[in-house]
Amino acid sequence: MTPEGRKWAGKYQIDDLKIKKPWHWDKKWRVLIFDIKEKQRSKREALRGKLKELGFYQIQKSVWVCPYEFKKEIAILRSFFGLTSDEMTIMEVNSIENDQKIKSFFKIK
Repeated sequence: MTPEGRKWAGKYQIDDLKIKKPWHWDKKWRVLIFDIKEKQRSKREALRGKLKELGFYQIQKSVWVCPYEFKKEIAILRSFFGLTSDEMTIMEVNSIENDQKIKSFFKIK
């Protein structure tokens, strides 16, 4: 497949991404942090748009959270946008200070 073909195939793949919502929340937060250079602003904005579309909650401009497992989906996004683990980091945490607003956003208790 040509590089252009791979790009189009990747675009269709990220357009179909969805984060699966389990029946029961495991009480863990998945936090995504990214640091994309200013000269790649369009890539950064496109990533933010996709995270919003996937249902992530934005804590800060480059800090997003989701209560559900998303490693596979982020691996696809990381590949599509050509990002490294130095530019995009995933954390799994047991608590986030003042998480009431986040829980309300996701409709979880």
